[in-house]
Amino acid sequence: MVCGRCGATIAQVSGKGGGYYGCLGAAKGACDNKMLVRRKLAETIILKAVREQLGRAEHVRYLLEQVEAEVAKLYAHIPETVRTKEAELGAEERRLANFVDFIGEGRGSQALANALVETERRVEALREELDGLRRSREKVFQAPPVEWIEERLARMQEVLERRTDRSALLLRSLPGPIRLEPTRGQIGRPYYLARTSLDALALLGPPPGQHGPEDGSSSLRWWS
Repeated sequence: MVCGRCGATIAQVSGKGGGYYGCLGAAKGACDNKMLVRRKLAETIILKAVREQLGRAEHVRYLLEQVEAEVAKLYAHIPETVRTKEAELGAEERRLANFVDFIGEGRGSQALANALVETERRVEALREELDGLRRSREKVFQAPPVEWIEERLARMQEVLERRTDRSALLLRSLPGPIRLEPTRGQIGRPYYLARTSLDALALLGPPPGQHGPEDGSSSLRWWS
């Protein structure tokens, strides 16, 4: 969490009554945001917001479909680029074959030998570039099925309710920085307005504490 007034970290600054969160900049005299919020209250509200925003698999599926569409736009040029590079490679390979024929017929020279080496380099570079383009074309992101999202969300709820170190790791990956803006309404006591963004793509990674690929997909693999 960061202070909406100065950008400093908001952390526990008092241990009374279960603890209070406040601006560390204010604690050092560098910010005028003296507002405190009970730690348990802040954590309860944040957890509730995360659950509400990610509680329906259809919503997450819709978001990931938008990501899929945007990624597809970024990769839309690849088929045409592959065709162009294939044509360039074909021309260079024919050029290379001609050089080899000239040398085989005894018409070689130092200039021809240098041209042969340079053409071999271009052929190798084009082959590597084409290989990378073809792999990229095969790894375009595809949104996972709703059933998989439902299963992952259920596991997320289980992790959050255990309140272990894994819960903290999961919460670090889902919300972005939480900006707490001190607000004073027309009536009543001042309060914090919290702003953040949730990273639904974090759900595609392995659960906190686990490593290595799982069945299905990573962010750049097709789903089966």
